[in-house]
Amino acid sequence: MIAFVGIAFATLLVSTAACLVVAAIFRRPQRGVLLLAAVVPLNGLLFLLPVPGFVSGWKEGLVLLTLVCAWIRRSRRRSPADPPLLMPWWPAAAVFVVFGCVSALATFGFVGVFAIKVTFFYILLVAVMWLAPFDAKDRDDLVSILMGMGVFTSVVGVVQLIAGPAALVSLGYEYGTQVRTSGGLLRTFSTFNLPFPFGLYVMLSLLVGGAIALADPRRRRNMAFLLASPMMVVAMSSSIVRGAILGLVVGLIYLIAVRFRYLAGPLAVAAVAVAVVVPFVPKITAVFFSSSSLGQRGDGWNNIIASILVHPLGTGLGSSGSAADRISTASGAAFTTDGGLSTNYQPDNYYVKAALELGPIGLWAVVALLVAALLWCTRLSRSLPGADGALALGVGASIVAAMFASLVSTYFEIFPIDVYFWLLLGVVGCAAAQHSSSTEHSRSDPAEAEYRPTSVSY
Repeated sequence: MIAFVGIAFATLLVSTAACLVVAAIFRRPQRGVLLLAAVVPLNGLLFLLPVPGFVSGWKEGLVLLTLVCAWIRRSRRRSPADPPLLMPWWPAAAVFVVFGCVSALATFGFVGVFAIKVTFFYILLVAVMWLAPFDAKDRDDLVSILMGMGVFTSVVGVVQLIAGPAALVSLGYEYGTQVRTSGGLLRTFSTFNLPFPFGLYVMLSLLVGGAIALADPRRRRNMAFLLASPMMVVAMSSSIVRGAILGLVVGLIYLIAVRFRYLAGPLAVAAVAVAVVVPFVPKITAVFFSSSSLGQRGDGWNNIIASILVHPLGTGLGSSGSAADRISTASGAAFTTDGGLSTNYQPDNYYVKAALELGPIGLWAVVALLVAALLWCTRLSRSLPGADGALALGVGASIVAAMFASLVSTYFEIFPIDVYFWLLLGVVGCAAAQHSSSTEHSRSDPAEAEYRPTSVSY
């Protein structure tokens, strides 16, 4: 009887909280996007909770709920000619999405929907922001979330490193699944389900949050983030994700080249110090500079050229990577070994994956999307004022990092990195549209320019 009452009370509590969240999102759909951004780094903790499997779909449900609320609550803009957000990268994205959807359905039939979901689902966040654009406060809140969760997950990663594998297994994590080692070193995963999303998420937080913090270091939030950055680098490195380290380095070089040139000297000194110390730590050298992993990947990549000659339009979206695993699950086919490893081909290179699945057309669309977005963000980093210019710069750095990290990982299939990629593009688009609209209105009516608020003064 007591247990029944406890379950009923817990159900009532959860239902009440859910209703309050839905009501808050309905009143202002931007809250749904911010909630998603705040909670997705904690998704890996579901493994430890006694909840049914369908709960793992909370993130997709939240996106769809927010999209529906944004559609219902969409407001008329003052000037219909002014778009709610700018996205000059849309032609490449459209080719990628349309060609990918056709490829998945033509190759796998109805179950190809799972490949489409894995690859394109979170582009719906851009649709949400088209209907309910972020204002300056929303953008600042998103930055605070990214900074705060980056620091929090890093602290958890450091705690895991100190605790060791045995303590993590005692909590309920599985050795060989979440708990992994490389060369005897624990690969930390923090609140994520694997080391890869953890390392890449901290990389993203360091680049986007770092650009904004460096642009205004006197703000207490930004100063605290800068002080925590060394600890975050240690936590990121403890995940032993080479793509994250590579991405962070090239992202920092981009930030220095575009705006923060005074950091070139300290970064060079740090690079020299690392180059001097690392060779004297054999275990770290063996883990990070092992050639066997790259050799295994290269053997698979060499076969892609022959595959493209046979399948000029690709083997179909979802024929490799995590999308292939989802299709295998949906089809009821076995795809794992006794050690839990997938038997589906894992390219560990997003460009190779795009060429394999979608041929030269798909590869062109991916590269064109990244290049167009990078050039656009770089231009905006110089033209947008204040925090929005710094945000565009940080997003540009994250795109550079993504371009290089994609050489050694299927970057855009890794959750929640895919969430943040589309989310940040949409947020920068909102900033660009609002500043562009404000500038045009000021030019057309100079008398109002003195008192009309812009998006940075909301």
